[in-house]
Amino acid sequence: MAVKIDFEETAKTLVELVGGAENVNTVSHCMTRLRFTLKDPSKADKDALKKVRGVLGVVEAGGQTQIVLGENLVNTYTAVLRQNNFEDGGAVDEAPDAAKPQGIKGYAKAVVDYIAAAVSPMVPALVAGGLLKVVLLLIGMASPAFKDSSANTILGYVANAPFYFMPVFVAYGGAKKLNSTPTYAMMVAASLLTPGWASMVSAAKEAGTGITLLGIPALAVTYNNSLLPALLIAVVAAYAEKFFNKIVPGIFKSLLVGLGTITVTGILAFTILGPLGDYVGNMIAGLFIFLGGAAAPIAIGVLAACLPWLIMLGMHHGISPFMASNIADIGYDAVIRPAFLLHNMCEGGAALGVALRAKDPEFKSQAFSIAFGCIVAGVTEPCIYGLTFKLKKPMIGVMAGGLVGGIAAGLMHVKAYVMGYSTIMALPIFMDTAISMAIAVVIGILTAAAVTYIIGFDQDEAHV
Repeated sequence: MAVKIDFEETAKTLVELVGGAENVNTVSHCMTRLRFTLKDPSKADKDALKKVRGVLGVVEAGGQTQIVLGENLVNTYTAVLRQNNFEDGGAVDEAPDAAKPQGIKGYAKAVVDYIAAAVSPMVPALVAGGLLKVVLLLIGMASPAFKDSSANTILGYVANAPFYFMPVFVAYGGAKKLNSTPTYAMMVAASLLTPGWASMVSAAKEAGTGITLLGIPALAVTYNNSLLPALLIAVVAAYAEKFFNKIVPGIFKSLLVGLGTITVTGILAFTILGPLGDYVGNMIAGLFIFLGGAAAPIAIGVLAACLPWLIMLGMHHGISPFMASNIADIGYDAVIRPAFLLHNMCEGGAALGVALRAKDPEFKSQAFSIAFGCIVAGVTEPCIYGLTFKLKKPMIGVMAGGLVGGIAAGLMHVKAYVMGYSTIMALPIFMDTAISMAIAVVIGILTAAAVTYIIGFDQDEAHV
């Protein structure tokens, strides 16, 4: 049962507490947050905002005052627009908020943000392709004759396309993040996947000879399913485009900027960027093979336990891209997706523990609703900001559940073979280890719920 609130009154109160309509520059929203860009952020009364009925938390990020509303967001946002005649800022991406890099930490964050932004556009395609693989597998198990059918083969091409052409998708996302022309980076990335290059590599390996480009050695490898070369290509293409835009006279820009950009980037792609990305990618793949082997119980458990804090810092976005890379390079992900799934389930488990222990009827109802959202929909932000972080002690339950569930998952050697989301509905992506993952999920949820219920929390803070 959802918490009943007066959306009109809530909207009015929120605007007043951020300094009034005259203090608001823009208003928008993401999946769970109402986002105000304020003329004077100091006028926002954050303590009072947190106490408003239906508010799960308040976050300052990206120059915005962001109010976490969860399931109450859409109705409240609509009321805010209607009452104040604000322009509809629309829905925005939930990705990390951009900021000008300052110092080593700032530049490190910029790199993480770039990688996350470059990979995020292709994630829906990877998930869709992965789920199609699962469907084809299940049909094949039910009807063995389907395995040899043209339908299975052709639909398999569709399912594998986003993985095979990963460099093109990544180049697009990287170029968009860097505000450069996407087709230049995509064109160079696509050149690494051409049948002609694959034939040249095959011939060179058979003959035991090398490949050169303008006298520069080019590594004889293919780049389908690769992530890092495309990330580097998008960066070089962006800077090359800016360089040629500066030196080429206006009348010739339409002819020479693109030519110069793809030529320089293409040469570097085959001689430096591709080989460098391949080398680093192999090192990372080797690391995850190790972590997914004997070290899996520790790796999954520690990552799942730390994820609540990584998510609040936005650092999880830097880890996520390697799920796709692992599945493409080694055929599975034995660390990141299991940990991400367990974290979401344990947030739900902690919410159940809160619900069972809470005395306030409406807060109890809200906690049950949030638990359902975590486990079934994989939406954890309302839980993090509205329950576990707000009440503090339940965060221990989340971490304990993630640690114990992660150890169990690692001991049972769970593996995610295709991309998917971190919800209970995603268990089929673990294929032959799905039952083991389900067991680990149950262990994680029960541990998080039990620890949260036993250690309790401040009941005075448990209100809506």
